[in-house]
Amino acid sequence: MNLMKNALLALTFSTAALSLSAQAHELRDLGDGYLIQVGVDVEPPIAGQTNGMDFIGFHETTPGDVSTAVGIDKNAGDVIEVIAIPLKLKREAFNSPVTKIFPFLTSFRDTVVDEFPAVVADFIFPKIGTYGFIVSGKIKKQGFAEKYFIEKFVCGAGTQDTTFGTDFECVAQ
Repeated sequence: MNLMKNALLALTFSTAALSLSAQAHELRDLGDGYLIQVGVDVEPPIAGQTNGMDFIGFHETTPGDVSTAVGIDKNAGDVIEVIAIPLKLKREAFNSPVTKIFPFLTSFRDTVVDEFPAVVADFIFPKIGTYGFIVSGKIKKQGFAEKYFIEKFVCGAGTQDTTFGTDFECVAQ
């Protein structure tokens, strides 16, 4: 039954991503009922153009039941505290050597991505290639325990999402 619910959630997120082809994100299950999505604001990302890193949080009101997942919404009193470190990697693989570390992204503003509350921080990808983010922080849905996390996300084939099949594109010209 869990596999079917995971497939339904993946289909829901994939359909939402297809309806807004400018955006794609990697979905990650953090446990304790929390899910996060990280990706680039504008797909495909183009070198030298203003873009950003999106962060979306979800909580399953019944842990393990993805059909009960709802967006974490700061306007409703939920908590999203995020810091991200942008990375340039040698190749499109999760454990590829890091070739450059950029300044921390700390100024996130509220936005909406695929009809869900989200936060975004501006970032310009300077060159074509493989990029990723180390994202850490805290999320909390009102009435539930808070969740601290630190996760690494890498574009394209560097995705670690083997459950939902989501990813975000690497930087093109």
